[in-house]
Amino acid sequence: MGVLKEIVISIAGSAIFLVLIWVFSRTARQATRLMATRVLGLDLEDTFRDSGAVASDLQAELDRARWVTVITSRGNDLQRQVFADTLRAGRGGSKDVRVLLPDPDSTQQPDWIADREEEISAFDHAYGNGLLREQVRQNVTFLEGYMNPGFLELRLYHLPHVGRIILTDRAAYLTRYQSNRHGHSTPVKKYRRGDMYDYLSREVELVWKHARRVTPP
Repeated sequence: MGVLKEIVISIAGSAIFLVLIWVFSRTARQATRLMATRVLGLDLEDTFRDSGAVASDLQAELDRARWVTVITSRGNDLQRQVFADTLRAGRGGSKDVRVLLPDPDSTQQPDWIADREEEISAFDHAYGNGLLREQVRQNVTFLEGYMNPGFLELRLYHLPHVGRIILTDRAAYLTRYQSNRHGHSTPVKKYRRGDMYDYLSREVELVWKHARRVTPP
């Protein structure tokens, strides 16, 4: 009876240990999810809570990428550490980097920057008086200092601000903007090469083709 009790306790302890590993090990959950998506033929690799949660994964992906294309709205993330090495590599000619930002001086209608700022002002009262446009201009100026024709290029688009796409030769990161929160507070989905990657690549290429070129100062 004592031996049986010890066996039961041992099994229970092992089960609890495995449950704890599952609960606290993000790696285990990620591996299981990745296996399931591949078995089902899906190309979604991971989902992150927000831009802070994706930062380390994104930086590692950017570091090993041969080329990088980014289409974003405000563009403040481009001034953060996660993109620092990528921008330096583009400036130095060791990596192809393309960036798409909204055109803050476009006279076309509708005014998509004003449209997005109206959304943001409903939950962040710092916005509503042209702050978003000014932030875009600041990021354009920031990137102009890194521009290197043929390696790091910047173009400006006139489109709705509905999401951020970061593409590399290995993966795609998609942030779908919501009307009630900032982009940096929105979940990020990572896709490996597949149907969604191809769709996002086509979207970005079309925007790049028709966007306004920025000439280095």
